[in-house]
Amino acid sequence: MKKLILTGLSFLFAITLTFAQQANPEQKSQEAVAELTQKLSLTEEQQTSIYPIVLDKVKAKHALKEDKTLSPEAMKEQIHALTLAANEKITALLTDAQKPIFAEHISSKKADKADKLKDMKPVKQDTLKTP
Repeated sequence: MKKLILTGLSFLFAITLTFAQQANPEQKSQEAVAELTQKLSLTEEQQTSIYPIVLDKVKAKHALKEDKTLSPEAMKEQIHALTLAANEKITALLTDAQKPIFAEHISSKKADKADKLKDMKPVKQDTLKTP
């Protein structure tokens, strides 16, 4: 009986984790704006202005990731361009005191991403199977 209960609980836990990773663009945008609000002490007006910028970026990024015709390099370049454009728009809405904090936030996100990529193990080309 204990095995059955533990199996059921582990199954529910696995399903929960699967669905937790599938956040919609609105949720991701709200989380991003909440993070920026905490770090930059955004006003209500700034939050209202920044949310559509972040939402558009997240939706466009999601659409690019769904497009299977793009090469990984092209997708990476387009995502980078989207991010730069969104960051420029956000920077334009910030006060002079908030701009250096935002620049530091961007730098730390880039460093975190670089650390994640560095920790990933490279895949040997000869082990990749082509269809």
